[in-house]
Amino acid sequence: MSNTIHYNQVADCLDRAEIDMLASEIHGIACGLLAGNSSADKIKWVQELVPELDSQNVLQKDAIREMGRLFDDAQSGLQDSEFRFELFLPEDDSSLATRMEALQDWCQGFVLGMTMAGVKDYSKLPEDSKDLMEDFVNIGTSGEFDYEDEQESEIAFTDVSQYVRVGTLLINEELQPMRQQSVTVH
Repeated sequence: MSNTIHYNQVADCLDRAEIDMLASEIHGIACGLLAGNSSADKIKWVQELVPELDSQNVLQKDAIREMGRLFDDAQSGLQDSEFRFELFLPEDDSSLATRMEALQDWCQGFVLGMTMAGVKDYSKLPEDSKDLMEDFVNIGTSGEFDYEDEQESEIAFTDVSQYVRVGTLLINEELQPMRQQSVTVH
């Protein structure tokens, strides 16, 4: 059985449950929250995002389970010493406009997650994290993009998404340094 989380499946599950959030945004919120507070509670996080849960609603239960999987994915990705963390965005066969909008939503979610973790004044962050947070705000609120030259736009998207991915890891490392596991040599 595969543990791979597929964007379109999560998006469909959220739609069916009438949860008015995008899968990329939810992953961004989880990443921001965890970067600001590595001990964030998954249950409280879900309750904040979906305050009016109906425990009898099977569709909502499915959506909450998927949200939990996204939270777990964010947590393990941010703690991965091999830096295999990935942004949760639509697959490459989705239109560039769809992927760029999801990246913007991811950035907005990350900023919201950091706010939920209590990080509201970026000037108090380490310099690199402060600059990255300002960039994430700008990416999240930049509006429409010109996709006239498809190849250039594809390259720009790849560059921006990699910048956000690596930036997220840097923010996480500056705010939640990985605890070096002590290695005992026998």
